Amino acid sequence: MKNQSVFSIILGLLLLGCSSTKVEKGFHSDSRPKYSIAVDKQGRKEGPEVWWYANGGKKYEATNRVGFREGKFTAWHPDGKKWYEGFEYRGKPESTLTYWHPNGKLKSQALYRDGIQLERTDFDQDGNPLALKTPAAAAVPPPGAEADSISAADGLRRTSLQMWAMRVRQTVESFWVLPRQFEKERPYRAVAKIKVGREGKILGVTWVEKSPSQSFNRLAQSTFKRIRRLPAFPPGIADETLEIQYEFISLGKRSPRRKLEARESTGE
Repeated sequence: MKNQSVFSIILGLLLLGCSSTKVEKGFHSDSRPKYSIAVDKQGRKEGPEVWWYANGGKKYEATNRVGFREGKFTAWHPDGKKWYEGFEYRGKPESTLTYWHPNGKLKSQALYRDGIQLERTDFDQDGNPLALKTPAAAAVPPPGAEADSISAADGLRRTSLQMWAMRVRQTVESFWVLPRQFEKERPYRAVAKIKVGREGKILGVTWVEKSPSQSFNRLAQSTFKRIRRLPAFPPGIADETLEIQYEFISLGKRSPRRKLEARESTGE
């Protein structure tokens, strides 16, 4: 019997309100743009913020709200390769924070909740997880190492599942676009269970829960129709298939923010 793991990935969506803002701009010595920052009447960052290198390449991009970084932010190395990328809520890290080496290889990836780091994996300049490196002296396991090996394997699987869940979340979010009309309506929630093959192919989608809004439900359903393939399983996951549960949430008017969670429950 093949094991399957069920994830619940809860996506909290925060719609930003409108406010009266102005854009402050700076320039390099050759008059090329250096930065563009939207601020409100109190001088707080409010809206898009972009920085550029002297060579014209984009250096940093984010969105702010009432002085805090809000949502996705990205930075690039001078040659255009990604430097780091993450998500924040009121200036606190939330969900996935990723760094890359200058050569483009993954450097580190961490999972945050309420500004607290839950998981983190570091990689060398070739993109290999540092935790997987085995010293030459450990080539012959010492007595009793079998139990330690099992624990290490479980930890590797758990970390691999967490990181795969992060990439799934990023993939789905890139296709999930909610019109601003829902900002003034009641909160909505739709829950989908997706069966995924080892190479990331979506094998089936069933809806565990639908919201009272047919428009919201159609948007959620169309998201998975547009996604051709989810991320493939990393080497630390031997399963042929996995099931994920994804929750689409619209906060609505004056509703509390829901957070991203990725948790595993055992299944047979």
